[in-house]
Amino acid sequence: MPCTWPHPALTPTRPLRRSAPSSNRQRVKASKPVQQLFHGLSAAPGVGIGNIYKYAPVAPDDTGGTSAPPAGDPEEEWERFLAARLLVDEELARLAQIGQTATAEIFLVHREILHDSTLTDAVRAAIDAGSDATRATRQATGELVRLFQGLSDQYFASRATDIRDVGQRLVFRLGGITPARQLNPLPDDTILLAEDLTAFDTTHLDQAHVVGIALAASTPTAHTAILARSLGIPLVCSAGAEILQLHTGMFGVVDGIRGRLLVDPDEETLEQYELTRSRLRRFQAEALSQSHEPALTPDGERIPVRVNVNSREDLLHIHPNGAEGIGLLRTENLFQHRTSPPTVSEQLAAYQDVHSYTNNHSLTVRLLDIGGDKPVPYLQPPAEANPFLGVRGIRLLLRHPQMLIDQAQALIELAQNVSPVDRIRILIPMISKVNEVRQTLELLEEIPGYRHCRRKLGTLEVGVLIEVPSAALLAHHFAPQVDFLSIGTNDLAQYTLAADRVNSAVATLATPLDPSVLRLIALTCEAGRAAGIPVAICGEVAGDPSVQPLLLGLGLNEISVAGPAVPLVKSAIRRVDMDAARELAATALKCSRAQEIHQLLHDIG
Repeated sequence: MPCTWPHPALTPTRPLRRSAPSSNRQRVKASKPVQQLFHGLSAAPGVGIGNIYKYAPVAPDDTGGTSAPPAGDPEEEWERFLAARLLVDEELARLAQIGQTATAEIFLVHREILHDSTLTDAVRAAIDAGSDATRATRQATGELVRLFQGLSDQYFASRATDIRDVGQRLVFRLGGITPARQLNPLPDDTILLAEDLTAFDTTHLDQAHVVGIALAASTPTAHTAILARSLGIPLVCSAGAEILQLHTGMFGVVDGIRGRLLVDPDEETLEQYELTRSRLRRFQAEALSQSHEPALTPDGERIPVRVNVNSREDLLHIHPNGAEGIGLLRTENLFQHRTSPPTVSEQLAAYQDVHSYTNNHSLTVRLLDIGGDKPVPYLQPPAEANPFLGVRGIRLLLRHPQMLIDQAQALIELAQNVSPVDRIRILIPMISKVNEVRQTLELLEEIPGYRHCRRKLGTLEVGVLIEVPSAALLAHHFAPQVDFLSIGTNDLAQYTLAADRVNSAVATLATPLDPSVLRLIALTCEAGRAAGIPVAICGEVAGDPSVQPLLLGLGLNEISVAGPAVPLVKSAIRRVDMDAARELAATALKCSRAQEIHQLLHDIG
C-alpha cells in the first residue's frame, strides 16, 4: 500500500521545503527555473532533496558495447559459470539473513531461480554452442526474461524482473559489465531516477549518497519498494514516463509522503521541505527514546507491538526497538535448501534459540507455508499454473501430515518449558475452510503434551492466519475453536481484489485500505470479540504509524511489524483516542473507494 507520513499530526498543510547546499540555492535563484511537479505513488516514506542522477540500464543480454572475450574450452567456461553461481548463492543467502522478513523472501525466491534447471540448462547449451560463460548467461537470462514477459499469466510474467536480477548478479560475478556499476559511487545527495530498479540495483546502491528514488514505473509492493523501505530511502513510483525526460544534474525533491517528485522547487517550497524533514527526524528520535515503554492509548488500553521475524538479523531488532515478543516467525528457511525435512530435535533447537531473544514475551510460529511458488525438493509438489491458488500452506501440510506433526511436536516440547507469559503460539496458514481447522486440531490433539500445555499449563495457543476472504467470512465459525486470530493483510488484499501485488499493471489495486478488505478485517475482529480472543495483524500496513487509529478502531488489539517500525508504531498508538478511532473506522467502512479512506486518514491530522 502507499506509505504515508509517520504520524498524521506531522502531515503538512502546504507545500514543504528544505534548504539545499548554498551552491544549489544560488543556482536556483540565478536561473529561476519553473517548478515541475510529477505525481506518483508513495512507496517508501520520507523526504529526499538533491540532484537527479538518471539511470538507464542496458538490456540483460546487452554487452554494454564491449566485445566478448574469446570463449575458452566449454568445460572451463561451464566451471566458470558454476563458480559464479556459487558466489551468487552465497551472496543471496547473506542478503536473506540480514534483511527484514519481506526482503528475505525476495532473496529466497532469487535463490530458487538461480538453481532452476531451465536457466542452468540454457546456459549450458549456449556454452556448448561456443559462447563464453558471460555471454551465455546474458543470452539465457535475456531469452527467459522475454519469454516470461510475454506470458499471459501475470504471476509468471511478473517473474521476469526476478530472472533479470539473478542474471545481473551472475554477470557481475563473471566479471562482465552490469548496469549497477553505474550506481556506485554516486555523488552526495543523489536522487536516483529510473524507469524501474531490480533488487540487484537497489542492494548495490551507494546508500550513503542516495537520498531519494523516483521511478517511472513499479509499485509500492514491488521488491524495490520493499528494499527501499528497509534501507530508509524515500521512494516515489508510478510517476509516469514523463520523468524520464528529466536530465542528470537537475535539482529536485522526492516526497515519499505524498508520492510526488518536484523538480527545481521554488525557495518557499524548498524551505518547507527542510522543516518537514526536521520534524520527521525529531519524531523518529522521540519514538526511539520511548521504545521500551508500553504502547498505552490515552484511554489506558494496552496494545502489544511485536516483531515479524524471518532471519537471525530480525531477532536483533527485538530488544533495541522495544518489541514485546515475536508476532510472526516464518519457518520456511528451516525446510528449504536441504534434501530432507528437519527432524523434531533440529526444529526444537532452532525454536529454543529464537525464543531466547523474546525477553520473556510470546513467540508466534507460523506453520510451514510452502508450495509451488516456494518448493522444497523432497516434497515434489505438482506443477501448478498458479501456485498462489494451489497446494500450499495447510493444504500441503494436510497432505503430508507427518511434517505438520513433527513441527508441532517441536513447539509443544518447547511449550513444556516456558511460562504462560512467554507462551508459544502455533499459527495455521492459508486456512480457507472450517474443515481445515478441524482436521488440524484433530492432528494436534494426538501429539503427546498438547492438551497439557494448551489446557492446563496455558503455555501453548493455537491460532488461524486470516489471509483469504473465505477465512474472514467464516471466522465466526472457527474463532471459538482457537485461541487467537491473526490477519495477513498482504495476501488478504491480493486475494480479495484479484490483483498480484508484484504485477505493476494491477498491484496498486491490492491496497489493504480498500473498503472490501477493511470490511473483511472488521468481520474478523467481530468474530474475535464474540469468541473472547485477541485479533492481531501482521501485514505491511501494520507498520504504517498513520494507519494505527483505523486499525485499532476496527478492533485489532495486537500489532506485529518489522523491527525498525516498532518504536514509530508504539508512539502512534500512544496518541490514539479509542472513541475517535472507532468513529473513524465506522466512517471508513461506509466508504466506497480506497482514495476516500486515504483522505480520511489525512484529514485526522
